[in-house]
Amino acid sequence: MSLLSNPQKTSEDAFSVGPSMRLLVVGPGRQCATLLETLSNIQGCMLVGLLDIDADPSSLELARRLDISLWNECAQLRRLPPPDIVLFVDQGQKDCLATFGSEGTTILHGTAVRLVQLLVRECQRIWDFETKYKVTKREYDLYIQQGGPIIGKSRQIEMVREMIAQVAPTPTTVLLLGETGTGKDLVARSIHQASHLRDQPFITVNCTALTSTLIESELFGYVKGAFTGAEKDCKGLLEEAHNGTVFLDEIGDMKMELQAKMLRFLQTGEIRPVGSSLTKRVKVRVIAATNRNLEEAIKQGDFRQDLFYRLNTFTIVLPSLRHRTEDIPYLAYQFLTKAEHRLNKKINGISDEALEVLMSYDWPGNVRELENVIERAVIVCTDGIINPGHLAIPIPQSMKNHPPAGAKENFQN
Repeated sequence: MSLLSNPQKTSEDAFSVGPSMRLLVVGPGRQCATLLETLSNIQGCMLVGLLDIDADPSSLELARRLDISLWNECAQLRRLPPPDIVLFVDQGQKDCLATFGSEGTTILHGTAVRLVQLLVRECQRIWDFETKYKVTKREYDLYIQQGGPIIGKSRQIEMVREMIAQVAPTPTTVLLLGETGTGKDLVARSIHQASHLRDQPFITVNCTALTSTLIESELFGYVKGAFTGAEKDCKGLLEEAHNGTVFLDEIGDMKMELQAKMLRFLQTGEIRPVGSSLTKRVKVRVIAATNRNLEEAIKQGDFRQDLFYRLNTFTIVLPSLRHRTEDIPYLAYQFLTKAEHRLNKKINGISDEALEVLMSYDWPGNVRELENVIERAVIVCTDGIINPGHLAIPIPQSMKNHPPAGAKENFQN
């Protein structure tokens, strides 16, 4: 079998550049996979490659997957600078020992190799724990930012709840449409929590927060050396969400060049990390959201029609707050309770006049704007009752001369 190699990794320059410790592993791929995968992610370790004189088919598959060099003859290594460490995973291939007679090479086999394998497994366990911690912390931070369950008793909100109950048990892709601040993120989380994936990761990706280059590496991950600063392989958010749910917020603002890759992922479930020639299969439930009119964006050439059809399997349109004003008192008291805990301040209630002002306002920022208005009112309120003057929204002229009234202290949700 001829040498399989990456030209950059097998040239003398590749072996001699930098302070990294060069390691060669000897044995078949089926025995060395976990060891090589973990070593490739350790900063300061440079994998020379894999030597397998038995030419096991698993070695070729592993070398291609990890993009490392593969040899099946000891003589092929003599023209290259000697590695710092040789790990003999397969004791049956110790006939190659004479090839590594250089004083600068340390030979490890038997118990020493088993110790390295134990340490490598521990490193992998720690990395897995850190990944789970990051995912869990992201979920917790998102949960803290949410306003809790979907609040309201209007017919529009009841319909949204019904649609959530219908689609949650399925793996169907969901598209959420609605103005900014209508609670699309809360609905996405509600779908996840009502599904069989509730104990799996829920990953949010804000498609407007990153440039097209950054969001590609964030979504699909990257391999070591893909770009400046890529010191080790890194999972993308889609891979982190494996077996769970990924929420693509504001997908209508996704760059056209990335839309093609997202369409491919939705069609095949495959991702290709930046800088890699290999693909991975990922199983996730996709929920997308936007405040744009996607059909209009398609006409303007800003959004792919085929991606729209792929996303538009099950669509939920969230009503604006001005179209469900009967829910405003329920939401106001929900946000009041949340603000009291956050600001450590007790408020006795909201006056009738303040509620009337809240219900007469047009709310261009929808539920999110209402939450901010209530939090500010809690901050500036000094007498325990929120009155119209505490609200940072216009007060109708007909209400400006009304005297303060009592509070509705026990509004029932």
